[in-house]
Amino acid sequence: MSTRQSEEKVTITDIAKASGVSKSTVSLVLNNSPLVRPATAEKVRATAEQLGYVYNRSAANLRQGVSNVIGMVVNDLSNSFFVELLIGAERKLLESSYITLLAHTAEDQDVQRQVLASMREHKAAGIIICPTFETPVELVASLGQWGMPFVTVMRALGGDDTDFVGADNYLGIQMATQHLIDLGHRDIAFIGRNSTYAVSLERLRGYADCLEKNGITPNADWMIETAISLAGGKDGMSRLLDQKHRPTGVVCYNDLIATGALSELGNRGLRAGEDIALVGSDGTAASAYCSPPLTTLALEPERLGEVASEMLLSRLKNPDAPPMKYLLKPKLIVRDTCGAPKNQ
Repeated sequence: MSTRQSEEKVTITDIAKASGVSKSTVSLVLNNSPLVRPATAEKVRATAEQLGYVYNRSAANLRQGVSNVIGMVVNDLSNSFFVELLIGAERKLLESSYITLLAHTAEDQDVQRQVLASMREHKAAGIIICPTFETPVELVASLGQWGMPFVTVMRALGGDDTDFVGADNYLGIQMATQHLIDLGHRDIAFIGRNSTYAVSLERLRGYADCLEKNGITPNADWMIETAISLAGGKDGMSRLLDQKHRPTGVVCYNDLIATGALSELGNRGLRAGEDIALVGSDGTAASAYCSPPLTTLALEPERLGEVASEMLLSRLKNPDAPPMKYLLKPKLIVRDTCGAPKNQ
């Protein structure tokens, strides 16, 4: 490339001339159109790169009224479940030439409103969101007025009228509780009750219903309300261990709480799987590396992220399609913390 050409802005006309195709073909390639043959598209991209062409995405967004950006709004990045979910979602979006704009709300509704408004200003093509606690259902109407397609993950918003990707929380915790019962436990606690959180109440209901189905009366003192965090798990286990009558098994709301609970057991000189049985939920990658390795329910967060992206991409192609739902069925992963025989 000549010095003069490198100093000047390379245009679509320059690329068309150098690659021997029309300007319209170059434009289609730069916009990732499937209408151009792969060999031709590869030639045009190689020529553009050789000439040092930089695609003006902002100008294209203004012309088209939308961008190749997908907003991803997450409530709690301290929980590795959502990090893994984001990895899966981003991987699938990149395959369709979308990039992600990430925002962390930390369960703050004001922050959520702010980041959603910002994504609207940046003309995001759509949103994948795990709403904050107690997000008002009016948000659905606002996103609709903005013309902003969205998919909610893990926490439903708007009932059956919105696209949703999640897991069968009720069934999962039933499976965890039944596993402990099958191992001979009848004194089983639950850490992670949160009366303002629909998913927590759903999991708590699965726990209580499973006990009652097996002729066991739930103990209100063993339904521990605590923060959904490592510290919450540690505090919850501490409160259980301080009771005169301790449970022999514990079901935790998620792996984050279970990890905190494991920490408190270690502080007390106790070991999960020997002194008390413990089961988590979510199946995060880190659960296999706890000490001892954590028995948990696999919710496949990366897969949920992929499905959320696929659902949003489908919505972008067909805005008037009926609402879509995906509910993953959990799988129990038996490790050392529940004290199950090794052949189970």
